[in-house]
Amino acid sequence: MNLLYFFSCPMTIPNPTLSAPFYHKWQSGMTISSACFWHIQATAHRARLLGQKEPQMRIALWVQDIFPALRQALSDREQIISNTSLATAIMLASLEIISPTAFGYDIPWQRHLSLARDLMWRRLADLRRTAHRVEEDRVCAFLWSWFAYLDILGCLSGGTPDEDSSRFWLLEYMMHGASDDRYEIDCIMGFTTSCVQILAQIADLARRCDEQRLTSSTPSPPIWTPGTAFVQRAKLLEQELLYSMNEPSLPCKHIQSVGAGDRQAMVLMNEAFHWAGLIHLHRRVLSKPSGHADVQEAVRSIIVCLESIQPGGSAETGFLFPMFTAGCNALHEDQRSKILERFKSVETNGMTQARVLLHILLSFQADVWV
Repeated sequence: MNLLYFFSCPMTIPNPTLSAPFYHKWQSGMTISSACFWHIQATAHRARLLGQKEPQMRIALWVQDIFPALRQALSDREQIISNTSLATAIMLASLEIISPTAFGYDIPWQRHLSLARDLMWRRLADLRRTAHRVEEDRVCAFLWSWFAYLDILGCLSGGTPDEDSSRFWLLEYMMHGASDDRYEIDCIMGFTTSCVQILAQIADLARRCDEQRLTSSTPSPPIWTPGTAFVQRAKLLEQELLYSMNEPSLPCKHIQSVGAGDRQAMVLMNEAFHWAGLIHLHRRVLSKPSGHADVQEAVRSIIVCLESIQPGGSAETGFLFPMFTAGCNALHEDQRSKILERFKSVETNGMTQARVLLHILLSFQADVWV
């Protein structure tokens, strides 16, 4: 457990400080099942750092009682979903993304994420109609931030949620009133609530465009053109994203003291995620080529943000999504080299997804960049 708290935890969140709720939840442990998942994540992380396989038999023993309990909680649609069940589902998705072979069998992370999405929607609905303590609100807000990061970035990265599913739980959360400041940088996600709301809408719009592009009656159209409704919606989201990015952002209220360097890293990460959202809008919705000025402006801006982040820290790990988005659209050799070097740096921290993304970028380099 100490290995997790002192080493794995700082690599998991973008702004690790002793006043952040992630540390306190990890230290106290929500339940025995949650503690088992903390142990699994720390064990998997340590195994990757040592270049070894995860101890699958030991992990199987740790989780043997967790899955039946989760199935029981899910079987009754009338049962109130607890924070424990929600945390278990979120940790399943997190572990599958970070360490796909930890359980010894192949279950896509999208499946775990879909389960967590359903539980999040039900949990927030339960909080609205039942009496609950302030601490429950705090724990649920913590879980919401964790899940929002996974769900929105998962959808933008190729996940296929049900229609409007992401927006359902986002709207439920807003109606519950758990968000105090839309321009406060969440210490779990690394960007503002305003940003995550817009990214959720971009993910939904991009999914619709992808479906239309792939189901087009014209076989393999050389250039897909979005419809008027898609263009109008994209332009509106672009304005909202630019407005959100230009609004002064505040450090998370959980962070009681922050140095100038850490504060700058938080602001830059928030900005980078906004630029990444713009790239997805321009490329996947408006169907602009990588060489378009709007796309290249966003690529350059992400790299500028990245250059101000110290290599090897948790902030660099938090840049994975903007880095990958920029890397897929970088046209110049110096840009590609900077991004690939940062991916290699993150990989040394034992992050499996960094290795996967690096391989994708290298394949992309062979097929497209050359």
